[in-house]
Amino acid sequence: MKTIFIVVFALFLCSVQAAANKVDSLKTVLKSLPEDTVKVNTLLEISSLLWRSVPDSAILYASRASDLAEKTGFPAGEALALKNIGLAYYVKGDYLNVLNFWQQSLDAYRSISDKVGIGNLLSNIGAVYFNQGDDPKALEYYLESLRVSEETGNKLRIATALTNIGAVYFNKKATYDKAGEYYLRALEMAEASENLDAIGVSSVNLGEIYMERGDHTAALQFFEKALTALKKTGGNESFVYTNIGKSYRLRGRYEEALKYQQQGFEKAKMKDDKLEMSIARNAIGDTYFAQNNFNLALENYLKAKDLGEEIGSRTLLKDTYENIAKCYSALSDYRKALEYQRLYSITKDSLYNEENSQKLAGLQFQFDIEKKEAEIALLNQENQTKAAQIQQQKTLRNFLLAAAAFLLITIGGITYQYLFAQRTNKIISEERNKADKLLLNILPLETAEELKKYGAVKAKKYEFVTVLFTDFVAFTKQVENIPPEELVKSIDYYFKAFDAIFEKHNMEKIKTIGDSYMCAGGLPMPNKTNPEDAVSAGLEIIKFVEGLKSNKPEYVHEFDVRVGINTGPVITGVVGTSKFQYDVWGDTVNVASRLEAACEPGKVNISEFTYNYIKDKFYFTQRGDVEVKNRGHIKMYYVEGKK
Repeated sequence: MKTIFIVVFALFLCSVQAAANKVDSLKTVLKSLPEDTVKVNTLLEISSLLWRSVPDSAILYASRASDLAEKTGFPAGEALALKNIGLAYYVKGDYLNVLNFWQQSLDAYRSISDKVGIGNLLSNIGAVYFNQGDDPKALEYYLESLRVSEETGNKLRIATALTNIGAVYFNKKATYDKAGEYYLRALEMAEASENLDAIGVSSVNLGEIYMERGDHTAALQFFEKALTALKKTGGNESFVYTNIGKSYRLRGRYEEALKYQQQGFEKAKMKDDKLEMSIARNAIGDTYFAQNNFNLALENYLKAKDLGEEIGSRTLLKDTYENIAKCYSALSDYRKALEYQRLYSITKDSLYNEENSQKLAGLQFQFDIEKKEAEIALLNQENQTKAAQIQQQKTLRNFLLAAAAFLLITIGGITYQYLFAQRTNKIISEERNKADKLLLNILPLETAEELKKYGAVKAKKYEFVTVLFTDFVAFTKQVENIPPEELVKSIDYYFKAFDAIFEKHNMEKIKTIGDSYMCAGGLPMPNKTNPEDAVSAGLEIIKFVEGLKSNKPEYVHEFDVRVGINTGPVITGVVGTSKFQYDVWGDTVNVASRLEAACEPGKVNISEFTYNYIKDKFYFTQRGDVEVKNRGHIKMYYVEGKK
């Protein structure tokens, strides 16, 4: 992982205790303030003091600021509030919410032509794509941020953009020199702005460059410079300690390496920074592996995996899965080594697959065909002009012959143009239909139309949606003994049937991930029947799977399925451009996933929220409060049938 530098609204130059005291003081002042811009700014100041240490509280205060700013007509306050919400979610590792709120903040800054805010948000959004492994998209945002920042002359924003561009080039050894050039320019600009956070991050990045080149003396000098700056601001010390540890490991000084790497983990843990905690765990595992202490290496790699899966960082998980596979292989546990090597390959492929690129190529082809229509019309017009010129020349020689020739040419031309136009229109129509069909396989109809009309899709919030997850029981264990072709045919058979069932019950397919299927009711067109629709669909899924056990095609393998359903508010949108995807986010989605995981095979497990909407229409078995991972206790019900 490479360093990402994000310029924030408020940099911490005071102690945690001092910040806490200031928050208490501002809360007291807040009680007596009227509903105006002063209160908005006070709420924003509180959220700025809390987003690193207490991100959930920061989200609450920034959300209040956003609502009040909208109510009082204060767009600058609303833009900053949306940005602070995104910062808090960044600390929590919830990158989907980060992207959602920062995109809204960027739109708000653009509406008031605030170039400083625009440059900052472009850089921050680029960082999210960078962390998700989409380097081209990240670079696109970073370069635009640099352009806007240079227009304003803001040294700190320029340093940010230069650092982030350098981080992209640092992803490949072939471009290390280019990364070093950008990092050096960033450090010069950071020192000119006298911003300690910027100096710290630029220094640690340069330290990484020298470490990769094998110049550990120069690397440690830059790392120490970074620590000196970041200790004063409460910045990301964890990453620096982890890198110092790596430098010692590369030189075989393992005891010193572990000391610094453990410090890096503890610093990240103090801030509940799961991304940095995972990076530190991987680094500790690398040191133990270098010592041939494979058991301790594996223990740390597995902890890194849990953290990486919790925040959903595919780039981080790719490296972690590879480390775990390497460890199991060294311990001669080849079955588990193969399992994690498979996960590594799947994750790597998901980062670099060409499927969505082909879909976008289809859209591009549609655009090119429509462009050709204009060129064809122009070509026909030129042909007609040339025919007229030829006719005039022949008329001078012989009027009768020219008239006959003109008549023949005109008839032939009209016939040719008619046939040519017919063929061309048919090609255009077929290719447009293909592109439309492809687009509808990716997006709901309304969303696809919005994308075609405006070139982008706005994020939307739905207050009443039911989310449904299905999953095959013990799938990973079963597939070990199934040939790949049969496995793919079996999953395809099940999911095609699921598609038909969900379409019948007015449910929108969101995505499939491995053996898991996710859909939602009540979007993109809201309705009041989505809880009943989802439960009816879930029962039909169970019935279909159970029926296959006594009557199925030869090539289809049997699986047990479980279904989890939850109802509540969600946010929808289309993420990315080079590999875009229509997706749904929010706590409602997370709870639905947990309900599926807590379900028995052959059952439909629903939350209390869904139960309250349909309790008079179905029979249930009450499960009471059931403890689920990271959620505490949730009231659950099994649906037994329709009344």
